Amino acid sequence: MVIAFEQFKSLLEDPSISLIDTRLPAQWMDGHIPNSLHITPATVKFAVAMGVIEKTSPLLFILDPQLEKETLVYFKEAGFSNIKGYLEGGYATWKNKEQTIDLLIEVEPDELAMDIPFDEFLMPLDIREEIAFNTSHIKNSVSLPMSEFMDPGSMSELDEHFNIYLIGEDGTCNTLAASILKKQGIHNIRVVMDGWEGVQFLKDKFTFETIKKAKITKTDPNKTSFLED
Repeated sequence: MVIAFEQFKSLLEDPSISLIDTRLPAQWMDGHIPNSLHITPATVKFAVAMGVIEKTSPLLFILDPQLEKETLVYFKEAGFSNIKGYLEGGYATWKNKEQTIDLLIEVEPDELAMDIPFDEFLMPLDIREEIAFNTSHIKNSVSLPMSEFMDPGSMSELDEHFNIYLIGEDGTCNTLAASILKKQGIHNIRVVMDGWEGVQFLKDKFTFETIKKAKITKTDPNKTSFLED
């Protein structure tokens, strides 16, 4: 199950294999193997529901050396049946071999608030579900619920010239979302610490919008009128 570096690197050349990094979010943000998906026991159910991975997907792992056995047991008991193994020594081995690495920047909500007025290419990307977004969101945000991340058409508004700031519900899935976007070639990403909860804690620093949808009401059998919520 443990895989030496050269064999691990060779297996990564197989496009059917997904590389899963299960370390803590802060560790993954500080440095990770390019195209790795940050999926932990806490977020694996979201990844499966979204179709990012399947129970039969061939998987390679980067594990926390202190939690190797426990993490593998979790994934096996969760029904993942095609685990190829994990890199001996974990991410440290990859880094010590002077291989290419990637990282992710995390910003506090007040930094986002300070950047918004001065960066014309800044895009607050709200990854909460549509109902939550419609109720309230930062002005000029773009809505892209995580449930739509695997839909190629949903990515059409994203481009590398935007400075994308990811805003989740509470920050739990920030790194999962960022890793999916990076794997799809979108790299100019920052994640907002604590997500929407963090933004609300500093809500006096932001301008918010809501979206009101039309209701269809019947006034008589021959007429239909539209009223806003």
